[in-house]
Amino acid sequence: MRNAKALCLIVGGMLLLSAFALLAAPAVADGGNGRGHGPWSDGGGETTIVPGQDDGMYEKGAKTSLMGKMNYSYGYGRGSFVFYTLDEANGTLTDYGLLTSGGEKVLIANITVEGFDLQEIEVHGSIVRLSDGGLIAVIHDNPTGMYHLFVDEAANVSIVLAGNMTVVENRVQNETSDLTYQLVIADGASRGVIASDDPFLVSENGTVVTCTVTEHLMIRFLPQVAHRHQWIELALMQAVREGRVAAEVTLVGGEEGGVYDTVSYCQELQVQVQEVAKNRFRLNAHGENAQGALVLVHTETGTMDMSQDRLRVRLNAQEMRCVEDPLELLYGQPEDACYAVVDDGEVQQMLVYLPASTVGALTVESVDPMDALLSPGGVAIIIGAIALVVLAGVVAFRKR
Repeated sequence: MRNAKALCLIVGGMLLLSAFALLAAPAVADGGNGRGHGPWSDGGGETTIVPGQDDGMYEKGAKTSLMGKMNYSYGYGRGSFVFYTLDEANGTLTDYGLLTSGGEKVLIANITVEGFDLQEIEVHGSIVRLSDGGLIAVIHDNPTGMYHLFVDEAANVSIVLAGNMTVVENRVQNETSDLTYQLVIADGASRGVIASDDPFLVSENGTVVTCTVTEHLMIRFLPQVAHRHQWIELALMQAVREGRVAAEVTLVGGEEGGVYDTVSYCQELQVQVQEVAKNRFRLNAHGENAQGALVLVHTETGTMDMSQDRLRVRLNAQEMRCVEDPLELLYGQPEDACYAVVDDGEVQQMLVYLPASTVGALTVESVDPMDALLSPGGVAIIIGAIALVVLAGVVAFRKR
């Protein structure tokens, strides 16, 4: 009987140790809030607590073709991906282009907004924000060369394409979508889209585009750099055009925090970064989600290795289902909240689907049992389990 009790103590101690090794989660502080952003804003921020650490993270993001950082001075802007010349009096952009894998390439000769009396130029991480009261233009230094224009009152806009770039397709989406009218532009090597709530007028040769913008206008290109999964980029651009992507989020994190970048596409549903650090990030989706929406997250393996089976994804503390094929989320409408991972080596992408009427807190963690075992709490439990096993062995030996 005594031997049986001792055996139970030994087995119990071993089970306790094994259970912890298999199921333990890393101890990560639930802190480090980033700056929030209002509806239809584009920007970024940092959650780092070490001065100067964010600069290194921006450089890391740029190296993997994820995240840029804009530099602007006296009418000339240049980032990790985009470059342009700005008339600081009227907000006109000229020679707007992208830094491609083969060098600089001008894609748009000029973007002119009639009546733009430029009052303020702000640089925030990877964006430059040009404002004139209710008129705001955002230039986004990312691999897609994003340009966003937001207006409170109708404004006439003219876009002159550069080089051999021309309008190759004119599309009209469902009138209930945010970007109803869309132009596909291409020159045989580069490809992009110009989209708005308002119709476009295109010149006969397809190189001059005009539009009376009443809400917003967006220009976006396929990435011109390496380290990008072109097939997923094409599918994502189509999903953006069709209004199914609510937001894109780019994250680069370390032990003491991280930096992030956001691009919003949906006026009703906003996504904000609450926390980013190595192996963990938290997002908050709030507002209205009437038809279901996609959220795209870009990161890299140094921040979180999404290829491992230890990934834990939760929406409002409930585990989410992993879908093997990301196209199931891009072209289907699952009934439950789920996610898919696109692994492109050093670059990682996560596509999250939120069913209709679903919003809330999204938490993603990469759980490494060894990290948990080596934490102070893990070491204490290991010592306790070993002590229990040793005690049981001593009891069994003395009772013989």
